[in-house]
Amino acid sequence: MGWKNVKEAYEIGHLVCVTDKGISIGSDYIHDIIVIGMDGEIKKRYSKDGWSSNEDLLRYMAEFEDDPEKLKRLIQTPDSFGSSVAVYTYQEGEVLEKVCETTGWPNVTHDGQLMYDNTFSTDKREIIEKAKSDACSDIELYGDIIKDSKEKLEKQQKRLETLETNLAALNLME
Repeated sequence: MGWKNVKEAYEIGHLVCVTDKGISIGSDYIHDIIVIGMDGEIKKRYSKDGWSSNEDLLRYMAEFEDDPEKLKRLIQTPDSFGSSVAVYTYQEGEVLEKVCETTGWPNVTHDGQLMYDNTFSTDKREIIEKAKSDACSDIELYGDIIKDSKEKLEKQQKRLETLETNLAALNLME
C-alpha cells in the first residue's frame, strides 16, 4: 500500500493514514490536510495562506513535487512492518481483525486505518460489546428519528387538508 513508506521516506511527523480519499496527512483535528491518491497523484495540496503556515507541511509538499516519481514508487511498494499485533474493530455489524505495529491512538493498522481508542482493542470481547452498545444506541436514535418524522408528516398532512378545505370554501364563493 505504501503509506508507511511515504511517512518514513519523507520523515513525516504528522498523522499519516489511509482513507477513502487516499493517503491522508494531517493532524489530530484535520486528517486530510494533504491527500495523495493511491496512484501517487496529489489530490489535495497544502499551501501557505495569508494568516498561517506550517513549515513541515510545506516541506512535504515541496519534496512530493520535486520528485513525483519517487512518491509514486513509494506508494506502489508494499510496506514492511517490524511486528504484527492483532487488533479488533467493528463496522456495520461485523467485527474485523486487523494488525498493527503499535496499538492505540494515534497509531495506524498495517492497512493504514487510524486506530481510535474507543473503536479498536486487542480484546475481541471488548469490541463485540462496544459494537452491540453502538448498535443499540443507533437503533434507539433511528427509532426516535422515525417517530419524529411520522409526527411531522401527520402535522403536514393535517395542514394540507386544511388548505384544501379553505380552497374548496373559496371556490364555493364564486
